[in-house]
Amino acid sequence: MRHVTQWLRSTHSLVPNKTKCSRSVCEAFGLWGLHIIPTQTWTTIRSVRWTPPRVGQWKLNVDGASQGNPGPSGGGGILRDSTGCILFAFSNFYNIRTNTEAEAMAIRDGLLLCEEQNITNIVLEFDSKVLVDMLRADSCPHWRLKNIWADIMRCRGRITTITH
Repeated sequence: MRHVTQWLRSTHSLVPNKTKCSRSVCEAFGLWGLHIIPTQTWTTIRSVRWTPPRVGQWKLNVDGASQGNPGPSGGGGILRDSTGCILFAFSNFYNIRTNTEAEAMAIRDGLLLCEEQNITNIVLEFDSKVLVDMLRADSCPHWRLKNIWADIMRCRGRITTITH
């Protein structure tokens, strides 16, 4: 601990009030009089919960992400009925992709699984505003998504609602 304190003090003296670290570390060292700026800002924590679809509908929740943009990426999803009963869940590695590509691939993979099982009345929920806007407009302006988008559009008739 002494070495960490010495290192932080030396870093702190090189760039006063500019040393960065996580919030909990900042708070701990603040007790010793070292004023450190956190690397990020924190917002209020809010509770998030799953909202079921109406009776007769299915809810497909998907997400995709990359480590870097582009970078190694993956995605997955889960399909549930109005009681929360899981019909299927999936996850896939997508190699080097952007965040938007990974999210689109997760949407496509989920919809293709629905197509295989002849599932319709799907409430599709995901967190990419860019893709929500593209789906609502039935438009794909980005060439890198062209083939993925073609599969999504082929399954578009199965979707009753798109939520973000």
